[in-house]
Amino acid sequence: MKRKRIIVEDGIYHLMSRCCLGSHLLEDEEKEMLIRMMHRQAAFCGVDIMAYSIMSNHFHILAQVRHDKPKTDEEILRRFRVLHEGHRISPYSMTPDALEKALQKNDREAQRLREALLARMGDVSVFMRELKQRFSIWYNHQNGNCGTLWMDRFKSLVVEPSLHAMATVAAYIDLNAVRSGQVDDPADYRFCSYAAAMGGKASAMEGYRMIYGGRRFADAIAGYRLCLFGKGTKPKGEQDKDPGVISAEKLDDVLRSGGKVEMTELLRHRVRYFSDGMAIGSKLFLKEIYEQHREFFPESRKARFATMRGTDWGGLQVVRDLKVNLFG
Repeated sequence: MKRKRIIVEDGIYHLMSRCCLGSHLLEDEEKEMLIRMMHRQAAFCGVDIMAYSIMSNHFHILAQVRHDKPKTDEEILRRFRVLHEGHRISPYSMTPDALEKALQKNDREAQRLREALLARMGDVSVFMRELKQRFSIWYNHQNGNCGTLWMDRFKSLVVEPSLHAMATVAAYIDLNAVRSGQVDDPADYRFCSYAAAMGGKASAMEGYRMIYGGRRFADAIAGYRLCLFGKGTKPKGEQDKDPGVISAEKLDDVLRSGGKVEMTELLRHRVRYFSDGMAIGSKLFLKEIYEQHREFFPESRKARFATMRGTDWGGLQVVRDLKVNLFG
């Protein structure tokens, strides 16, 4: 049974999608194109990208979906032009110039076009659906393929708009390449937001400034590095001698015995709270989510606000008490 998706006004979401059968279909060119399409689709839909990581068989995005809609035709056109920048989505799609002429007529057809475009903005489902559809069309055309590229629907986790919750989820996203063993430092994996920000990409730098309440980037990233590495970060030259990364086997032994590890260590392993929960944040935030969306929680499985296990998560809790295979 498909889980209902919680929609929050101006909500912040951890969004995830996986390639069919977990296949490793995304090479460097595909990852770069998906990042470009992500930013264009976000600009059109009214989505602020805070963090992302594009892997060879799946991707993660931390984003705020704004529900404010354009008030003028000029703003609608601006967003539409960004969406179509560089190439047309389809030979059958309307060009920005054609849309501009149609809107200028201000007749019944113009109003229909306005309403159709506005309906596609400020909606997390539209953002993800169109991003995946557009990328699939490009991918299949490039590779001479046909059929489905993505596995099922995307997953979404509602994230409390607090610094601690957002920074923790962003760190989990940026550490994807570390978990897969490709790099020791996410700055070395160029298909994640942290590497883009450290490389001077303005849009990526702005994402971390948003997480840290608009602080200067230098201040924001200094605080964020504590989420990624902790206070005892070692120079890269020393990591080979003593990586300081607990093995999956030892992690399992520690957790089974009721012990805890450092949060920065646990984030380097798969944590199902971030992928299979419904919402994450403080107890107060989760109570508000439950009160506003009671119909999303079937009576047979009452909503439980579970304290996250394995480390000191700083008071973070989740909706859905996941009990099995939490870490890997």
